[in-house]
Amino acid sequence: NQRPEQCPRSFSSRALGSSDQKYINNYDLDGTMGYHRGMKVLTVGDGDFTFSTAVARLVIGDGNSKTGSSDGMVVATSYEDSQTLHKVYPDFDDTLESLKSRGEGNVIIGYNVDATRLDQTLPQEVKSLQHTFRKNKEGIKFHRVCWNFPCTAIGGGQDGQNDAMEQNKELVRKFVVNALPYLDDECGEIHMAHKTKPPYNSWGLEKVALEGIERNNDTACKFGREFEFKGRIAFDKCTLPPYTPRKALDRKSFPCHDACIFIFGWKGKVKDSSKPFKPKLAGKKISATIPEHQTEDSNKKTPNPSSIIPVTEEVIEKVRSTHLRNVQRRTATQNSKKRVISNKRNGARNNRHKTH
Repeated sequence: NQRPEQCPRSFSSRALGSSDQKYINNYDLDGTMGYHRGMKVLTVGDGDFTFSTAVARLVIGDGNSKTGSSDGMVVATSYEDSQTLHKVYPDFDDTLESLKSRGEGNVIIGYNVDATRLDQTLPQEVKSLQHTFRKNKEGIKFHRVCWNFPCTAIGGGQDGQNDAMEQNKELVRKFVVNALPYLDDECGEIHMAHKTKPPYNSWGLEKVALEGIERNNDTACKFGREFEFKGRIAFDKCTLPPYTPRKALDRKSFPCHDACIFIFGWKGKVKDSSKPFKPKLAGKKISATIPEHQTEDSNKKTPNPSSIIPVTEEVIEKVRSTHLRNVQRRTATQNSKKRVISNKRNGARNNRHKTH
């Protein structure tokens, strides 16, 4: 139950050396956590923008990367204003510089953005892009709209738990309704990272998120299609450097080993085939984060490092066996070192006796 920055697997726990940076730049990151190069992503409630920076690395890349730049875009937003973020997070300037370095036309920063009032609070640049990306009244559409660990605005670094559970549920309902108009018609998804231990598992996020649509007939009629819970995937923050989950208005991090990403998307395909926009990136069709036609044989093949596969009993057993082998290997190595040290000590002791 370590804090994220203490995890040995986290790149953010230490300064990146040249070998680490080379690894990040050349590693095939496409598909990590459902993100692909060239996507357009909206992040909301990102306190220190480290998550947005991680996503930008995946969908935009940088000038030094193996694949080069792309037409990907990240609209990174926070509920707080710029002055507050600079005051709370000591490294905010460095994070902001890293995020903006992905390209002036690829990154938009927004402050005081309310997840329940996106239309009124999103940056003006987003609204002006409607003529650039989609020449109609709908404006820009995002492949992913993400909010990690949603909770009501509570000061002092407190967690939104049982006392604010109903407020948090209502917050999620309103967020989903507000995010729908900004989702791509074909492959748009809403991602919400959420802890699964008590009391967080009592939220019923997979159901609560859809209740706002169900009670709002105007929203349901407007889109003319169903929006559904697609499933959840394990949230491995170590695949998203330099992201560190922070408490509300507090530089302290919190453990998220039990967290999952809850994924929501459109049910079926859009019926109006006359729409000019086609969900393709670099000639490839955009796939859903969770494959819809996963076969039982999928786990028997060697997956790519960034692949998302179902968690089955077989997978759990493989992970367990791997951990046990690693523990045995470490134990054997430690015992071997102890024997070497012990032998050296005994040898030195015997030499002293012979001398006397």
